[in-house]
Amino acid sequence: MKDISTIGGRLKEILFVKGVSAAELCRKVGIERGYMSKLINNKIKTPHKNMTQIAQALDISYEWLMTGVERTGTYERDYDIEGLMNGKMQKIGFFETGMPISRFHKLIYHDECVNIVSTKKMGAGNYLFLSDGDILELFRVDNFINLSWYPHPPDKDYIPIGKIITKINKEHINDKKLKLVES
Repeated sequence: MKDISTIGGRLKEILFVKGVSAAELCRKVGIERGYMSKLINNKIKTPHKNMTQIAQALDISYEWLMTGVERTGTYERDYDIEGLMNGKMQKIGFFETGMPISRFHKLIYHDECVNIVSTKKMGAGNYLFLSDGDILELFRVDNFINLSWYPHPPDKDYIPIGKIITKINKEHINDKKLKLVES
């Protein structure tokens, strides 16, 4: 786990877990890359400028970004990871992170990756489905006229798990952050 005792550390952690680059965040918030670099590297002692917009863009609380603490306590905790075991979806481990993960997100282990999946977001992107004891990933493309799925549309018996928000390859995760049960 990254050091989340500083604003820069919390920014690094949230960018990593959400799969967002600092450059993407700069574009979304409308700030310069140099300013973002100073934030991430803790070169600004008490930043306040743009911090509300940064927290909103990252879908985290301003309070957590600035202090690492929510009113309900710190967010240094483990989140359950679900995956297939014996053909059924169940808890198979946990992921340790110092950032808050929305209650509308699930962590699904599939194809040697931890997928942070939204049960609320829609639109174009990768989706996970459960079908006949297997997890399938399909890509949805939206345009003005129709909606398409690749490599094929979901069958009527596919059970949607959710839209993939972030995919973190297992090799990019420190073993102390990811603990899976042996199957």
